[in-house]
Amino acid sequence: IGQEGPLSVTKAKLQNLKTGEVTEQPVHGIFIAIGHAPQTQLFTGQLEMKLGGYLHTAPNSTATSIPGVFAAGDVADDIFRQAVTAAGLGCMAALEAEKYLEGLPNHAATVAAE
Repeated sequence: IGQEGPLSVTKAKLQNLKTGEVTEQPVHGIFIAIGHAPQTQLFTGQLEMKLGGYLHTAPNSTATSIPGVFAAGDVADDIFRQAVTAAGLGCMAALEAEKYLEGLPNHAATVAAE
């Protein structure tokens, strides 16, 4: 990485961990995954979780086991685990939270006071 210039990627060296063999593959870019473990320890015993520590959400929703608590991104997506799906789930969670708050009994009084 960067041998032909500081801002270029032309190849990646890959090592087979079983055999130790090193091969080179031509590439134009590299994505690095730092890890996919959800950081949900804070919610242990409070929110329902799936295997692997991901927060359980209702089908086709970001709603968790506690009304008014929504989950998105790395703590909820145990299938795709991509930034783009995290962003989409974040948008879904925001819209669902807004709908939830609008349905609270005091919401009408708050809006009228404004």
